[in-house]
Amino acid sequence: MGSASEIDSTAGQYLEFMIHGFMNGLITLQELEGINDQEMETIYALGYNFFTYGKYEAAKDIFTGLTAYAPYTSHYWRALGAVNQQVKEYSDAIAAYDMAVANDPNDVVSYVYRGECNILSSNVEAGKEDLHKVLEIAPNFPEYQPWMQRAQLLLRLHGEG
Repeated sequence: MGSASEIDSTAGQYLEFMIHGFMNGLITLQELEGINDQEMETIYALGYNFFTYGKYEAAKDIFTGLTAYAPYTSHYWRALGAVNQQVKEYSDAIAAYDMAVANDPNDVVSYVYRGECNILSSNVEAGKEDLHKVLEIAPNFPEYQPWMQRAQLLLRLHGEG
């Protein structure tokens, strides 16, 4: 019998394999009818954990599946954008952030990240527009204060402020 850490590692690899297959269509969305919001959030949390531990492909599979199943849920799109941004797929990240803000016009976090992706893609003016949008929205929401400061810093780094 292996050690607990070996068992955990094997279980983690098996789970990652299952999620990868699941999100690649081995289980169709029709078979998923009946998943409730809490279960969706559990799947999201699993994807977030994969993302946190650098398992970007598994996280991307999960978030892609969630956005297909629940296309009007802003934070699923933001998560998909974050994975794409992390692996420097900026155009895919921007497209995901576009969907996030289309579903939640006050999604300050997605505006910041989309602004960063635009700047990193040499589309500095579009990036600055997103960061200015953050400065319009964020003052109304105290919880967005750190994101407002990040937007201000990025603008200063690019010759504004």
